[in-house]
Amino acid sequence: MKTYTKLASLLAASSLLLVACGEPEATPEKEVPKTQAAENTTAKTEDVQTEDVQTEDVQTEDVQTEDVQTEGVQTEASKKEDTTVTSTSSKKIETKSKDTVKPILRDFLQNQFKTAKNGMTEGVPFESGKSVYEDITNKWGKPATTFSNNTNYIEYKKKGKVTYAFAIGRGDRVYDVRTFVAPDSSFKLSDITFSDIIAIGGKPSSTTYNGKDTILNYKVGKNTLKFVGPTKTKKLDHISIFNQRASEPMGGRG
Repeated sequence: MKTYTKLASLLAASSLLLVACGEPEATPEKEVPKTQAAENTTAKTEDVQTEDVQTEDVQTEDVQTEDVQTEGVQTEASKKEDTTVTSTSSKKIETKSKDTVKPILRDFLQNQFKTAKNGMTEGVPFESGKSVYEDITNKWGKPATTFSNNTNYIEYKKKGKVTYAFAIGRGDRVYDVRTFVAPDSSFKLSDITFSDIIAIGGKPSSTTYNGKDTILNYKVGKNTLKFVGPTKTKKLDHISIFNQRASEPMGGRG
């Protein structure tokens, strides 16, 4: 009986030990990593969605940047068109009435058209197409510049600025008389505009351009009366009376 009781006690103790050892397996604590894994997966999914949203924002910004650049190109093109219009319109000369020209300038221009037929300009006693080199030097003395730079021109200066110039051709004959100053101090040639000249002389026989200068050409008798000035200002710089017959290259003095 005692032996049976001892066996029963041992069996009970073994059962208790087995139950005690099996309790950790029934504990749900090992399922916690699964929950964390699920949460991590959810977090990664949210991160991916967030990155997608950011990517869409970046693409939107790129499109907006391209629009700005396109507008910049259009602006530059517009500027080029404006420049083209400006450069074209800069050659246009406004028309005006003869009565709007200042009296002193009107008188000078009217007289200039008359005297140019004889190859002369007011204030210069030499005639384009007839006077010769010695006529000038005998009356005005030695010029400041004589046939410089292989040209046919001689120049007279005052205070370092050219006042008159003459081109010498075949037989030492003058074929171009140029004046850069007004006949008196009451006005300057630069006071005269191209509009003033056209108002008095009418439409030029031709209009030509040399570098930055505009040249209004008028046929007067056997000569060509030329009014020369900057295209930009449209104001007179100098007057030229050119005689074609006397203008022979072989007449230059070297």
